[in-house]
Amino acid sequence: MNRFSIGQAWSYATSFFAGQGANHAIALIGVGIVAPLVIQFALGGGAMMADPMSLAAGGMAAMGGLAILTSLINYVLQTGSYFASWRMGLSNGSETLGSALGFGFIAALPTLLLMIAVVLVLVLIGFVVFGSALAPLAMGGQPGAGTSAIMLLLMLLFFLFLIWLAARFCCTGPVMADQRTFNVLTGLGESWKMTAASQWKIFGYFILLGIALFVVFLILGMIVGVSMFAGGGMPGGGSIVAILIGALLLSIPMAYLQVGVPAGIYRALGEGSKSDVFA
Repeated sequence: MNRFSIGQAWSYATSFFAGQGANHAIALIGVGIVAPLVIQFALGGGAMMADPMSLAAGGMAAMGGLAILTSLINYVLQTGSYFASWRMGLSNGSETLGSALGFGFIAALPTLLLMIAVVLVLVLIGFVVFGSALAPLAMGGQPGAGTSAIMLLLMLLFFLFLIWLAARFCCTGPVMADQRTFNVLTGLGESWKMTAASQWKIFGYFILLGIALFVVFLILGMIVGVSMFAGGGMPGGGSIVAILIGALLLSIPMAYLQVGVPAGIYRALGEGSKSDVFA
């Protein structure tokens, strides 16, 4: 296995989409972003969410199960687009867009089940960790400086733990796409083995990316906020357009990063596609 290099991983990430830029854009932007936005606004109450008066009139209760169903469909579309992009990039052009999307949608289903299981486990861990710290407050006590400091420390450690987990399992998607398998456990196991020797470098890589993304998205958020303020900040066509523009500005770079960064790490670890598409 090659020695991991952050610079090399980033280079592979930025070059991952070369050669099939149009197909990657159709998958990541058309299928993974635009289609979910259309579904959200058409079925999931997206337009209603931009109008507080509609929500106050009982719209939130009416959304209910439909909103949950819409979220699940959008998750499959978005995650499926990631798998399709990985598959196209790792197959050296031998995989067509349609075939890659078909693989992606199916691969997204076991991933959805895994995501639900992970969320439940993390909620349980959070309950156990933070529950002990909050127990005195539940008994009617007052939070002191020591309790607040402990809570902040626990939150920081839990956040770092999540980043470490992401570093260990970041190659799961590329492994599944490269091997064209729907077995999530295979992807998890391979990723765990691949990242073992370089886990702390990958951890640091994610920290650096997180800081950079925070600054960039803060600036984008300010731009979107200013545009909404300029339109009066009132619900209506102008605010909906601003929401859509803001969603696209945030979602498009995130989609490319969520595909490119794991693919770059996968190749930099020396376990990339046998067709050497990054050469």
